[in-house]
Amino acid sequence: MPQTLTTSAPHPRPPLISVVVPTRDSPEQVDRLLTSLAAQDCAGVEVLVNDDRRSRRPLDEVVDRHRRQGLDVRLIRDNPTRAAGRRRGTAHTSAPLVLHLDSDMTAEPGLLRECRQLIEHQGYDALVIPEVSVGEGFWARCKVLEKRCHDGDARVESLRCLRRDLYQRIGGHDEELVWAEDRDLDLRARAARARVGLCTQVLLHHEGTITLRDTMRKKAHYARTADRFAAKHPQDFAAQASPRRLLTLGRRGWRESRNPVLVAGLVFLKACEYAAAGSTLLALRISRTVTR
Repeated sequence: MPQTLTTSAPHPRPPLISVVVPTRDSPEQVDRLLTSLAAQDCAGVEVLVNDDRRSRRPLDEVVDRHRRQGLDVRLIRDNPTRAAGRRRGTAHTSAPLVLHLDSDMTAEPGLLRECRQLIEHQGYDALVIPEVSVGEGFWARCKVLEKRCHDGDARVESLRCLRRDLYQRIGGHDEELVWAEDRDLDLRARAARARVGLCTQVLLHHEGTITLRDTMRKKAHYARTADRFAAKHPQDFAAQASPRRLLTLGRRGWRESRNPVLVAGLVFLKACEYAAAGSTLLALRISRTVTR
């Protein structure tokens, strides 16, 4: 059973948009995100922070402080994986619109108002929100360039805000997925004929200091459920895994920056991520074959 740690005062009126944030060991990041949500020029916002029970750095003080300052925010601990954290967190909210964010993001002041405007008044069922990476060091600069290369590309960017009834109708996030759980939700929403729009406001993705070792380790972890994603979306997975994506990324990177060192770094970074994910996936497939 989920453990509710902090409760908010009763709503003066029902919330209009629920923001769900899964997290683990990231009080500084959550503090920064909540500060950006408190600054939104949008009424009816509720926030649900879903912390991992394995977290060693508690969030109670951070959440309590923002709640005392007027933000409608609650904290639970029911986040075994990011997809599960999103799905289970959503079950603790009630607004007709749901926005899924990561704890290392911040939102531009007008983002939530734009989300409501596009869905409530322009008829969209779900929204893609562009992301801009910020961070320190060379590899972070490569990530910034990567985000720029994918800006507006529906084959890469996935929806983050959607109607609650749509979310429930398509079954929410797949709790067994780590690989591309956001992409899986996006593909299922589009298959259900959802009308997907694009925000003009952006999310800032705070990458911090990136190392090759950390990004490869992350991709290897994601790859442990890649076969499940591939079984559900074989064509999309084949496109993700194709080496041609590196060539396409290199060409786009050159058009965006004209910086040969930065483009070479981006291609090398993605090649390392491919290698980490591919080797992990191959090892898992061999292991399953041997044990049969």
